[in-house]
Amino acid sequence: MQVTEPRTLLLVLSGSLALTETWAGHLHHGPKDPRLEKGQTRPQPLPVIGSHSLRYLHILVSRPGHGSDLYSSVGFLDDTQFVRFSSDAANPRVEPRAPWMEQEGREYWDRQTDIAKEHSKASRSNLRVIIGNHNHSQSVPPKTHVTRHPFYDNKVTLRCWALGFYPKEISLTWQRDGEDQTQDMELVETRPSGDGTFQKWAALVVPSGEEQSYTCQVQHEGLQEPLTLRWG
Repeated sequence: MQVTEPRTLLLVLSGSLALTETWAGHLHHGPKDPRLEKGQTRPQPLPVIGSHSLRYLHILVSRPGHGSDLYSSVGFLDDTQFVRFSSDAANPRVEPRAPWMEQEGREYWDRQTDIAKEHSKASRSNLRVIIGNHNHSQSVPPKTHVTRHPFYDNKVTLRCWALGFYPKEISLTWQRDGEDQTQDMELVETRPSGDGTFQKWAALVVPSGEEQSYTCQVQHEGLQEPLTLRWG
């Protein structure tokens, strides 16, 4: 039977800024710009007529079971990508994506990288808050199944799984012919799944060949009625 993995969640944030001709002209030129004349501290505006847009796209993807979330951001001047950042890079840094950005010095890129990393932290915090608020507004029923594992001495372990549920409170009980087997059960603590939901399992060692005599009872407020699960 297929095991359902914790959900992957996506947070996308975007921002835009209208640029004037002068602002756009000063956007991408460093202190060594050849257009600087003697005594000037800033370059002359680019001879570009009209307004322009500066947009940033920030994406955060939660990846339960992969160690860390993926954060990336991309900057666009009008429709041209000029910078990018990805937390998956070997050495995550903001990088130029347009030739006219390559003239900027290391200090500029260090500063932009620090900003990107702060945005990454803020995005992770925002995602946790959003998930928490969403989950508190409704119940999420568990995804359930039973697995069978060889034990020893002609016995097997039946494990009853409940995944991706909210809120945390849940009941898993093994029964044989309607009788609770709680004293012989192995029941783990309810654990967070990493996406705002929870997971839990209960195991029972039974004689091989008698699996059909055992059922797992699942009760959770997200279910319309208790579930009865059986191996096979």
